[in-house]
Amino acid sequence: MAGKGTVVITEEEYEMLREDGEFLACLEAAGVDNWDGYGEAIAMYREEEDE
Repeated sequence: MAGKGTVVITEEEYEMLREDGEFLACLEAAGVDNWDGYGEAIAMYREEEDE
């Protein structure tokens, strides 16, 4: 991230991000990090982040 500031998004985008965050928290609480594909998912995420 280049710096701190304000980002303007639609209410729909905000709700989607909030719901995704809640779902991710539930997955982590349920032990998704012990899933066989977790490492592969992290690698895919990092590849996309670098693009």
